Amino acid sequence: MTKAQWEFSDHGPFDEEERAVIREVLAAVATATLPNAAALLQAARQSIDQLERLGAVLCSYPSLFSEQSLGSKRRSLDSLVQMLSRANPSNFDMFLPTRALVSRDLVMAEMNFYRLLRVVCSEALGDEQRSALMPRVDHQLCHCLYTRLAQEVLTHIASDCLVTRDVREKAVLSLTHIWEQTTYRVSDFFPVLQATWEARRHAPVTLGTLLGTAEMFRLIEAGCDERFVDFLVRPTHSEDEAAAFREFLFGATTEQLQRMQVKMVSLGKHVIGTEDLAVDERPRDACTIAGDPALAMFEFFLSRHLQAAARRQADIAGPKRTAEEYVMLHYLESMVDKRSLSVPPPPRS
Repeated sequence: MTKAQWEFSDHGPFDEEERAVIREVLAAVATATLPNAAALLQAARQSIDQLERLGAVLCSYPSLFSEQSLGSKRRSLDSLVQMLSRANPSNFDMFLPTRALVSRDLVMAEMNFYRLLRVVCSEALGDEQRSALMPRVDHQLCHCLYTRLAQEVLTHIASDCLVTRDVREKAVLSLTHIWEQTTYRVSDFFPVLQATWEARRHAPVTLGTLLGTAEMFRLIEAGCDERFVDFLVRPTHSEDEAAAFREFLFGATTEQLQRMQVKMVSLGKHVIGTEDLAVDERPRDACTIAGDPALAMFEFFLSRHLQAAARRQADIAGPKRTAEEYVMLHYLESMVDKRSLSVPPPPRS
């Protein structure tokens, strides 16, 4: 495989930083001497070609910021925002334009590509090259995951009838920017979430007194955006917001934390560690100590979200949203100008 075959099309989902990482991995595998290196290199190149074709399909659909007509029907950004901001969780997906559906699939397909690239690094490279390149591949994998998580958070807000119409419309407009761009990055629009998720996956849980003080400082040291912490510990925060923050710190639901507290008391201890808990009682560790970091982070978010949604539906005690949703709501309410979201993103250079 020649260097010319490592070039990229104009429609793929990879930005310049990603392309640099991919080229370095391909170049390293191309010179590897392990017997399966050639087959792994071919699999990676094939996956890139497939992603670029899917990117071309996405770009072939009309821009969400343009106006379209079919017979007597008219569709514009405004009509899309009005329709989706009135939807609910049971019908939201049915109103999505095809471009949005393809965009969501493209994000998941790109995540799968980086999983493939992890296998390529693991099986085709020596220890030194693998140690140098695998963290960079994981970093790009998590970039894709953050896009998926941002879509989850915004979709939950956009389809929530308890949220004001203005905030729901801002959530939909934010989603259109994700769906519009093949190379969307959360850090460009929601740096608070990007930095916080990135820090959280590098901040292991130790439990201790279950107050979360040590975990909070460890999170800040790992690079968490201080605005995330400031909002959730501000003097006027609600009990639900505080509980959601503890869930975020420990990677466990409020109900799990309550059971840990009971077990700590039953053991006659003032602190508790993971070694005191059965495997199925332990928090979901979002750190990339081993295994697929995207899977760990997605489980870390989704387990808390599902439990919060169940509490909201049944109207029972405990946080009704995740910490990320509380912070995003505050961000949309007070820091986002709807007019700026109504402007299409600049074309790719």
